[in-house]
Amino acid sequence: MTEVIRIDPQGATYGDLAPAADVLLSGGLIAGPTQSFYALMALADKPATLERLAAIKPGRTQDHAFLLLIDQKLRSHSYAREVSPQAEALMDKFWPGLLTLLMPGHAGLHRLLLGKSRTVGLRVEGLASTRRLIRMVDRGLTGTSANPHRSPPPTTVGQVLAYYPDQIDLILDAGRTTGGCSSTIVDLAGPIPWIFRQGAIPVEEIASVCPSITA
Repeated sequence: MTEVIRIDPQGATYGDLAPAADVLLSGGLIAGPTQSFYALMALADKPATLERLAAIKPGRTQDHAFLLLIDQKLRSHSYAREVSPQAEALMDKFWPGLLTLLMPGHAGLHRLLLGKSRTVGLRVEGLASTRRLIRMVDRGLTGTSANPHRSPPPTTVGQVLAYYPDQIDLILDAGRTTGGCSSTIVDLAGPIPWIFRQGAIPVEEIASVCPSITA
């Protein structure tokens, strides 16, 4: 049976989040809140858990590798082997926030975290409790929405449980999330940055920092 723990999305303490950290570090799979929707969270360095995540969310391809949530800009270097000046400028402007950057990934990353161009997607999460959890486990977490492929992403724990009644070890219940648009995804792996997915941050705002961007 899935354990559900109620937390304050902005003020959750280390003690409040300790059960979730313990589950993650032991190779478990949890669901937790983000700025927009509830996400399925597994540690980036737990291959068996990543495979388990892929099994309950089938239908994904290398065009849709699992993106990683991180807690600070500096941690991007743990997963991206190249962080360009354009990436730095976008990070400074929009992180924490709903901007995911695709950058060349380190060779040792699990295949489920790498796109077909060997890119890794990274985003500094805007929700304080989730950033705190990432600091506790000291590594990135997957941030894929907690819904089966092509189903609406959930904004409540009840919706998560309806999708996955017994497939998640623990859920952090922060009440209803804001919903809205998913993150904007910018691909920075090639010579010309481009919008991989339009989302919460308008193209015009991205272009104000990165004028060479194409949509």
